[in-house]
Order: sequence, then structure tokens, then C-alpha cells
Amino acid sequence: MKVSIITVLNTVNYGSALQTFATQRFFEKMGIEIEFVDYWRKDQTTNARIHRIITDKKKTLKQWVKKPLRDILEIKSIKKSEDIFRKFIVEKIHLTPKTYFSYEELVKDCPQADVYATGSDQMWNSGWNQGIEKSFFLEYAPENKKRIAFATSIGKTQFEKEEADEIIPLIKKYDLVTLREQSAVDLLKEYDIDGQLVLDPTLTLKKEDWFEILPKNKRTKPYLLVYQLHMSHNNADFTRAVQEIAARKGLEIVRVVYSYSDRKVGEKVVLPGVFEFLSLIRGAGFIVTDSFHGTAFSINFNKQFAVIYPEFFGTRMDNILRLTNLQNRRYQSSDSIEKWDTEIVYDEANRILEERRTRVEDVFKKYFEVTN
Repeated sequence: MKVSIITVLNTVNYGSALQTFATQRFFEKMGIEIEFVDYWRKDQTTNARIHRIITDKKKTLKQWVKKPLRDILEIKSIKKSEDIFRKFIVEKIHLTPKTYFSYEELVKDCPQADVYATGSDQMWNSGWNQGIEKSFFLEYAPENKKRIAFATSIGKTQFEKEEADEIIPLIKKYDLVTLREQSAVDLLKEYDIDGQLVLDPTLTLKKEDWFEILPKNKRTKPYLLVYQLHMSHNNADFTRAVQEIAARKGLEIVRVVYSYSDRKVGEKVVLPGVFEFLSLIRGAGFIVTDSFHGTAFSINFNKQFAVIYPEFFGTRMDNILRLTNLQNRRYQSSDSIEKWDTEIVYDEANRILEERRTRVEDVFKKYFEVTN
């Protein structure tokens, strides 16, 4: 049995790389041969990213003065990110021999498989993907082949009418739909699609599974780790949360960043290796994040943490916190600093995750037994 899976793997994002790795581990554990489509959206290529930086128009004189130096630092960051993320994908993930750059190329030369799958991450979020990506709905797959969705994310609670008119008929072609968020299950139910809630792939691996493959964290001083993906209206709240919690707990501030030009508070760790990133989470005394996977790994590794919801697509964080009964880990500006003195007791969250791991394994074991 061979499964061909398409997901967001050629992008500069630790969560995307790690969910791809975890998905591969999940299927291999069941004895399923898996191959990931080496697919690039045109806006994700290195040349496209560099072009956006060079042509970016700054609005103020101060921004124009700083632009040449900033461009140099951003391009340097892009070069390093390509080395970090593409190298990880090539070395760790089973890829198609051919690289695809468009839906049309996939239609013309479709990878051969018994089952075709849409992977996890925000594959069905047209806002995130800058439009409806037909490739992510497996429209290139042969009509006589099975289609499944593995822990796919929609990232929002409703579709626009025009969006639903195009997306829903595509999803109804799937034989099995599993989703990462309860909000996505509820949304598709409105369109008579039965989706099943499953864990994000990174959570299907226990913390011990991850710890076995992580490099040693060489840091000796206790630190608060910051992993901030979204630059939005809540930047002031984010900075205040980081500084107040770090000061109260006596922790140094260490921040994972994607660019050498980043100037936010804390010691910068620019584009650490993918597993090194996880080692930083493992070793942290406290974590502040606005990232879904930053939240997921904090929970999986039983860390003390606070989540600041981003301006858009915050339902992803809300869903994982509700699933594990950790809603009180959301940071809001009205919170008193004393709130973060209360440490998480992980007994219930760990029990829930273990039950959910068994559930997702049962769902796919049953599916592949019937398919075989």
C-alpha cells in the first residue's frame, strides 16, 4: 500500500517541517509506504522571496534609508533558511523524484500511488494560501483512486459563499476526512461532510519519541523562550508578556527568529536547525508563543507556557487549548502577572493526548484494513 501525500513542506516554518516529519513516522509505524509530493507554490521559491524583498516599497523616509541594509540581512536570512529547511526535507523526508511547481504539472505527470492524501497544516485555508489551491484538494489525482485528508486544518470558523461553492464539492470527493480542529469538524458538518477530529501529526509522537532524536541543548542558564510568528496588533502585549514573565521568574529571554534583521527584545537565535529548535523548547523554563506548533510542542513536552492569540486564525490555538483543558494558558492584557505563578499539572492533558493517539491510530488502521 502506497500513499502519496501533499502538504506544505517547502516553506520556511518549523511547524510545517516537523508535522511533515511526524506524518511520515505515523504512516511508517503502520507499515504504509509514504511519499510526499515535492511541491512548491510559486510564491515559496527562493527567487520569489528575494524578489518580494527587493521590490518592497517602504512608506517612510526612515524605512527607505534603512532599506539597503535590511535587504542585505533579509537575503542572507533567506539563504540560510533554504539551507536549514530544504536540507531537512531532502534528508529526512521521502520525496517524489520529480519536483512540481504548479497544479498543471501535477495533472500532466501525477505521482503513482494507491491512495492520495492531503496532509496537515492549513491546507484548506484559502486566506493563508492566497487563494484556493486545487493541488491541496487532490484534483490532480486519478478519479478512480481513494482520497483522504490527514489532520488537515482549515484555520477558520466559516467560509465565504463563493469559497464554499468551490471548496465543498472538492472535499466531498474524499473517502475519509480527518481534521486537526473541532471548529473545522463543525464547519464541514454544516455542509453535510462528516469529518473526524484527530491530533496534529506532531502530537501523535510522544515526547519520549521526540527526545530520542533531539540534539543536546548546550545552554546552562535558565531561559524564557519566545517563538513569535505574527507581527500584528498585539505586539505591545507580546513584548509586555515576555518582559513581565521573564522578570518575575528570573529568566533570560531567548528568541527564535527567522531573520537577521529582527530587532525585538531578547537574545536572538537566528534560524536554528529544525531539531535544534525543538531542543530549545525542551530546555526552556517558560515559553511565550503565538504559534500553533509552538503551543502543541509546549503541551507535548509538558512545559510551562503562555499563548498570545494572533490577529487572524487564532481558532487553531483555541482548539488545542480546549482539547487539553488548558484554556487558562491564554495570555490577555487584563491578566495579573500572578496568574503565571500557577504551574500546569499535566496529568489530565497527558491522559487526553494518549487517548487521542490511540483514536487516530485506530481510525487509520481501520481505513487501511478495509482499503486493502
